[in-house]
Amino acid sequence: MKFRLVYTLFAFMALALLLVNNSGGPAEVQGLDRTGSPLSISACQACHSAGAFSPSPMLEVLDDTLAVDAYEGGKSYKVRITVNASGTPAGYGFQAVALTGATNLQAGDFKNPGADVQITPLNGREYPEHSKRSNTNTFEVDWEAPAAGTGDVRFYLAVVAANGQNGSNGDGSSFLSTPVTLSETVSSTARANELFETFAIYPNPATSDLYLHIKSHEQGVYQLRLSNLQGQAVLNSSLSVMAGEQTRVLDVSQLPAGVYSLQASDGKGVVSRKVVKR
Repeated sequence: MKFRLVYTLFAFMALALLLVNNSGGPAEVQGLDRTGSPLSISACQACHSAGAFSPSPMLEVLDDTLAVDAYEGGKSYKVRITVNASGTPAGYGFQAVALTGATNLQAGDFKNPGADVQITPLNGREYPEHSKRSNTNTFEVDWEAPAAGTGDVRFYLAVVAANGQNGSNGDGSSFLSTPVTLSETVSSTARANELFETFAIYPNPATSDLYLHIKSHEQGVYQLRLSNLQGQAVLNSSLSVMAGEQTRVLDVSQLPAGVYSLQASDGKGVVSRKVVKR
């Protein structure tokens, strides 16, 4: 009986110690994937479950300063994580992972972690995550895309807004309901079958406004079509393009959450991008 009591007290002491020192990322401290990916035992809500601060995660893959939804094999990008939250959290944290294929292999390599970020290896994958409770709600890390032929890459992300009281009670957490997915593309110099030199959309996922960044060699009028996964058009409009770079805006605020295909066509060629609405 005494042994059981001592064992129980030791277990509670160990748990308390874990919570007090768990300001580092879960891959480093717990040896766990908490991103909400298929490899997760459970997401961050398993510990930070109070729902405080209503944090909302955002993950962008940037080519220079432009958010992209496709990658070129072997090219370097920057991944930016933003934790949007209400109230006044004392600090922020995150964990992310990039996976590919049916068996969820590591996709590419994370490098050069920014302030308060570390890259933790775990079970053959790399997890960029907070190295300590951060005062800023934005984190950055470089990402070198995998070799050509890898296919789609899925980014999973969980975030935490903490109250700074050295435990998980009173914290808030959330994760991406849909992974940020990048399709693979060839280099822009080899896009002979595409209409534009550049056709990028951001942010993706989108909530209200979807921006189209276009670089064209010539002016023209194109047919713009947004369709759902069943192939049904939910938006049809004309798109006037000038020679050079320009940005257009689509209002997608009234669309149901889901995955869509955005196409621009001149009747001969077509360019297509996947859009996630949340």
